[in-house]
Amino acid sequence: MPHFKNRKKDYIISTNFKVMYSTLRKQPELKKLKEELIWLYQPRVNYVLGRNPYKRLESFYRDKLNKDLGIDKKLVRSQKIFLKPLGLSLKNAKQEIVASLSQLTFEEFIMLLPQVYLNNRHLHPQLKIFKNRKNIHKLKLESKTDLDFMNEKLGINTEIKANTTRKNNFELDWNTAMYKVVNKLYGEDFNFFGYEKITGNV
Repeated sequence: MPHFKNRKKDYIISTNFKVMYSTLRKQPELKKLKEELIWLYQPRVNYVLGRNPYKRLESFYRDKLNKDLGIDKKLVRSQKIFLKPLGLSLKNAKQEIVASLSQLTFEEFIMLLPQVYLNNRHLHPQLKIFKNRKNIHKLKLESKTDLDFMNEKLGINTEIKANTTRKNNFELDWNTAMYKVVNKLYGEDFNFFGYEKITGNV
């Protein structure tokens, strides 16, 4: 999972994929640390960046599952992990695979999560990489106060955008059953970052 060390200031900021990862990668003063070496660093403070689990999954569905899906496109891991739950494999015709994935509704995607969420780092629970860090300071992607802090105190330009999810920003609907699945899988993320769980249609 992604950890970044500021080259001049004594801090590490950790995040997850689909949580401003691309923006952090483009910061000139941040150096990405190798996962196996992260424990060698003991900075003054560890910042951890979180995102609302519902919004993170919406972003995955729009960007990682549906973007660049086509007969002439190479399948990526974020798409391949759904083949087995759909009764498919790479031996099936490309046209059949693309048709099945493109027809996968957001509700079907959510209901399949228990079978696949541990098979792709973009779907892993966010708390997975934070549990053993010390001197933690939590930041939320949705908080203007936290974004201002990142800009003014941490020297991170949050206006740098590298992701194109917004181009696929179609409306997605939730229902009670979907909330129940996500609340169970990502319960620790909701609790750790203080996000409110939704239990029914709003």
